[in-house]
Amino acid sequence: MTEPDNRTDDHLNLQGNLLIAMPGLAGEPFEHSVVYVCQHDENHAMGLILNQPINGLNFGKMIRELGIDSGDRAPSLQKIFRGGPVQNDRGFVLHSLDYQIDKITLELGAPFQDEGGEETGVGLTASRDILVDLSSGTGPARSVIALGYAGWGPGQLEDEITANAWLIAPASQDLIFMSEPEQLWSAALATLGVEPGHLSGTAGRA
Repeated sequence: MTEPDNRTDDHLNLQGNLLIAMPGLAGEPFEHSVVYVCQHDENHAMGLILNQPINGLNFGKMIRELGIDSGDRAPSLQKIFRGGPVQNDRGFVLHSLDYQIDKITLELGAPFQDEGGEETGVGLTASRDILVDLSSGTGPARSVIALGYAGWGPGQLEDEITANAWLIAPASQDLIFMSEPEQLWSAALATLGVEPGHLSGTAGRA
């Protein structure tokens, strides 16, 4: 297994990769978590947990609570995720790039191939507008809606990786937008050829 070659000015930039929690990260908020790294530089890192749906909350309930009218469309049962322990009252939408809001949507990560072989990426939008568009059926084709995010200070994520807290895996749309998030942890490990039962002997960098 090889480490992603994302170094900029001698800094390992993990933006656009997945972090897979090792067994040492027991308990909330990161046990068995898979985190998409949205931003990473020398000063901070920010990501969204992709496999912790919030019990009792779906998109239909969220937009009702926000006062967003879905018109004649049936309320969506799309899951809402716990994106991390920081600012968990703030919403983020990770989505396919068939949808963008000028000067608001951030394009994230290196391009990867979609199911048709075309190079694509993902966007991050933190705006009420995207929720309105999703409710009316004019939003992105694929999306993950999260409340809160995971954040790290200078060198903190690097120290955790050195301490064998995380494995690093390449992202793909199939993993990011997996319809069965409870299987994401195992599926992400499988892309590295790692069996969950063998994790105790696995190094922190993949």
